[in-house]
Amino acid sequence: MKSLLLSTTALALGVGLAGAAQASVDLAVEIEKDKTVNVTETIEIDKDIDIDADVDSTPDKAAEALAIVNQENFSNEACTNCAEKLDTITNSFLGNSGLVTWNQTSGNMNNQGNVISAAIDVRDITPGGDNGPPPEGGTGFADAQSHAEQVNGGLGMDQGTASGNLIDAVNILFRDALIDGSANNSSGVLFLNQASGNANNQANSLALAVSFSTDGVALAESDLGQFNTNNMVYESDSGMGNTGINKSTVLSGSLNGNQGIVGVNQSAGNTANQANVFSVASVVLGSTGNATP
Repeated sequence: MKSLLLSTTALALGVGLAGAAQASVDLAVEIEKDKTVNVTETIEIDKDIDIDADVDSTPDKAAEALAIVNQENFSNEACTNCAEKLDTITNSFLGNSGLVTWNQTSGNMNNQGNVISAAIDVRDITPGGDNGPPPEGGTGFADAQSHAEQVNGGLGMDQGTASGNLIDAVNILFRDALIDGSANNSSGVLFLNQASGNANNQANSLALAVSFSTDGVALAESDLGQFNTNNMVYESDSGMGNTGINKSTVLSGSLNGNQGIVGVNQSAGNTANQANVFSVASVVLGSTGNATP
C-alpha cells in the first residue's frame, strides 16, 4: 500500500481583483494490489525394457535354481505402552564359511525370511563318470532366478479389502537395534535380519546355478517389488502429552574382512520394507575350472 501526496496551485481571477490568489490542496491516495502466483510442475518418467535371449544350442545338462519370497503385512494393529525393545547381536558370526542365516526381532507383526535355492551339476555328464573334466563338446546351461515381493498395508479400506497397519504406541523411552563386533572375516554367504520395530518386512533371497561344461550359457535374473500403503503411525503423539521414542540402529565394528555375499537388514522403525535379492549363474569352462558368469 502506498500514499501519494499531491500539491497544486490555483490561480483565481475576479472582478475588481487587484492581484492573484493562490490555494494549496493536499490529496491522500491509497492503492491496494493483490497478486496471485500459481506454479504447476509435472514430471513423468516412463521406462520400458524388453530383453529377448535366443540360445541356439541343445545343452547336454542343466542347472536351474529358483528362489521366491512373498511377504504380506496388513490389517494389523499394535497398541503398546511402556514397551521398550532392544535387539542385540554382539561378537557373533565370526570366521564362518559356507552359508549363515539369522533372523532377530523383538517387535510385533514382523516378517523376516531367508530363501536359498542352489543347483549345481556334476562335471562328467556320462553315467557313472568320475566327475572329472567335462568331455569335449559338452554343453551346459545354468539359470538362476531370485524374486521377492513385499506388501506392507493394503490398497484400500473398503470392506473385504486388505487395509493398512495401525501403530499406536505411547510412553516408550527407547527402541534400539545393535550389531556390534559381529559378522567379520566370513566367506561364502552371510545373511542377517534385525528389527525392533513393528510391521516390518525383511527378506534375503539367493538363487545360485552352476554348470560344469566345456561350453554353455549362464542366465541370471533378480526381481524386487515393494509396496507400502495406507499405514498409520501414532507413536507418542506430542499433542497427547506422551513421552517420545528415541530410536537407534547401530552397526559397530562389524561386516569387516568378509568374502563372498553379505546381506544385512536392520530396522528400529515401523512399516518398513527391506530386502536383499541375489541371483548368480555361472558356467565353468574346460578342465582348468575357469568360471564365466
